[in-house]
Amino acid sequence: MARKYKVSSEKGGEILLVDDNLEYLEATRLLLSREGHNVTTAPGGAEALAILEKKSFDLILLDYFMPGMTGEEFVSELRKKNKIIQIILQTGYASEHPPRELLRRLDIQGYFDKSEGPDRLLLWVEVGLKSANSIKQISKSRESLNYILNVTPDLHRIQPLEELLNGILIQIMGLLGVGNSFLAVFGDNNSMNVEQHEDSFLAMMDDEAGLIIQAGTGRFNPKHHIKDFLEGNETEIIGKALNEGIVYVKNGRTAIPLRVADYNVGVVYVDREISLEDDVSLLSVFANQAAVAIHNSRLHQIATIDPLTGVYVRGFFFQCLLRDLRGAFRNNYPLVLMMVDIDNLKIINDEHGHIAGDQAIALIGRSLLKATRNTDAVGRYGGDEFTVLLPQTNLDSVEIILNRFYRQLEDNPINGDAEPLTIRCSIGVGLLDSPDFDINEMPKPIPQSYFQKMAESFIDFADHVLYKAKTNGKNRFMMSENTLKWNKDSDQ
Repeated sequence: MARKYKVSSEKGGEILLVDDNLEYLEATRLLLSREGHNVTTAPGGAEALAILEKKSFDLILLDYFMPGMTGEEFVSELRKKNKIIQIILQTGYASEHPPRELLRRLDIQGYFDKSEGPDRLLLWVEVGLKSANSIKQISKSRESLNYILNVTPDLHRIQPLEELLNGILIQIMGLLGVGNSFLAVFGDNNSMNVEQHEDSFLAMMDDEAGLIIQAGTGRFNPKHHIKDFLEGNETEIIGKALNEGIVYVKNGRTAIPLRVADYNVGVVYVDREISLEDDVSLLSVFANQAAVAIHNSRLHQIATIDPLTGVYVRGFFFQCLLRDLRGAFRNNYPLVLMMVDIDNLKIINDEHGHIAGDQAIALIGRSLLKATRNTDAVGRYGGDEFTVLLPQTNLDSVEIILNRFYRQLEDNPINGDAEPLTIRCSIGVGLLDSPDFDINEMPKPIPQSYFQKMAESFIDFADHVLYKAKTNGKNRFMMSENTLKWNKDSDQ
């Protein structure tokens, strides 16, 4: 029967038995061992404290009257370091110490009169272990909730979708410590190249193909439909989770829906049965955060990334340019702007078709992304024209990037009608030098229009260099003979 959780099977506890009566110590150890518990013995309080430095226990059965260190003294020392371990006090003189008063004063969980026999002892042991288990679950839930709170900001930062998906799966693995799992996301018809990192993967889904695994660990591989790995009853679990919007558990498997309101973003599948209700609740909390992060990341990607080339759309690139202009102005570093234009795209379209033209445009975008750094910004400025912003870069360093880019074009020809077609392009490179005046002398605040006009001037400056490259034979790059200067007048 499917369920959100199940109670795990009973198992023996880790018990520390402390008593100076060696005969009672051994007899009790045997009794508890037959019940399936792992028992460690200590003949006195000092020895028990030494053991506790090296090993953790669920429950301590502690004799009250012991030479050298009484049970009360032992508890006093132990509570300085461990406030939560469960302690059952044992004594043969129960009438001398009222149980309620001892429980309150010593902060212990039980009081056993040895004269009451082994059945009563086993009852107290069961009570103590259940209490210990409850405290463990509370502690685990608190730690897990803190974990979720700590990773949530990272989920919602702006980042590539593929990074986010892999990050979500890694965080779920950290939350549960599971082995084989995958994350599948509902997507659009756009496919995306993936790079495999160890045992994880990401791919976008085609609507017609159904759920395609996006990120995974263990036995799950990239770019596969879930049916390539799961039997019918296992895919049924995923369908139930998505249709009902709940964490679904059945036959040793768990499916965690990722939903924003009533909209299914995707599903996380774990090749293990989540057995505790607290784990299910925490997973639901995390899944809600993850789903919103995925949804927002995809909206951000739609708004900022050109689907054909994978580079920024024109408007978002201009925002990046404004941001870096402000940074360069404040921190006194240079900026390089490259304008890139495909040579003879009309001829490619006319002779090889518009599909070949799209392949050429896409190749330029991919090649620029591979040739540049993560801190650089690449945008599609027009139909066949691209912009590349290189912060804190001088003209000497630009040549390395340009050579890397041209090698990408040489090594990756597109499919022409008769034979592979190498794409050529022209590039103009402009440099905006760091300010040559004291920026503190300018009136504050500097208006946004100042940087907008500088951005437009910078683009015109690099575009003029591109025009020279085009008129000088194409298939080449040209660098500006001089540098663009910052305007001292903030009201320009």
